[in-house]
Amino acid sequence: LDCNKKKTFIAKLLHKKMNNNSQELDSLGYTILKNTAPMELISSIQSYAQEFLKCEKNSSSIIEAMSQLEILDKKKFYSFCIEMGKILPATQIASISPILSLVKGVLKTENIYLPEAGIFFNKIDVTRLQYDWHTEKSYFPNANEVITLWYPWLHNVNVDNGTMIMADASHTKMHTAETIHVKDGLTQMKIKETDLEEFHFTPCTLELGDVVLFKLNTVHKTGVNKSGIPRTTMITRLTNYSGITSTKN
Repeated sequence: LDCNKKKTFIAKLLHKKMNNNSQELDSLGYTILKNTAPMELISSIQSYAQEFLKCEKNSSSIIEAMSQLEILDKKKFYSFCIEMGKILPATQIASISPILSLVKGVLKTENIYLPEAGIFFNKIDVTRLQYDWHTEKSYFPNANEVITLWYPWLHNVNVDNGTMIMADASHTKMHTAETIHVKDGLTQMKIKETDLEEFHFTPCTLELGDVVLFKLNTVHKTGVNKSGIPRTTMITRLTNYSGITSTKN
């Protein structure tokens, strides 16, 4: 009986926590789930990176190998970032109950698609890989909603190493974006910071195991990496049927 009561109590706590995250996602346009990605899956992602990059399985060795690949062969570096998004542990993290249940509730469907996934890399002298203020709506113009899952897989992320910065509640308004093409880099759909003066900016401070979920219209950008060490994170997009046919190249 005591065991059953304990299970019921834990289930109620988890349900309350999910409701809080859902409300935060609705009000702020993003929510942080602490201690959600299992460390064994994070470790598995690191093992895949070690295999791809032919380096040691530790943060400094993997970061150094990624840095060298980005310098020596940008096409191979891009391919590495995309292929890492397809690995099993990345999909497994996107599929764990706290994340998937929340996304299903937001999208109001049991059929969840994963149209895009990959690694982001923030190195202070590689400006072509850094995003200015933007929303994912620019890249999924016909989608009703796309939820992006974003999390560290190699080291903690914070203000010092250029973590992602969110504009709180910015998803509640429409924003005009300017298209900026960057040679060998990311096509920017830039929103002027002067258009965001009414919003509070919040950096996503995350430890390994923490994740962020944010909405299609939430304005965000790459922070400035002042640490001297490149910062890397994993992203996975989760959407309904409308989102898989609406990608803008």
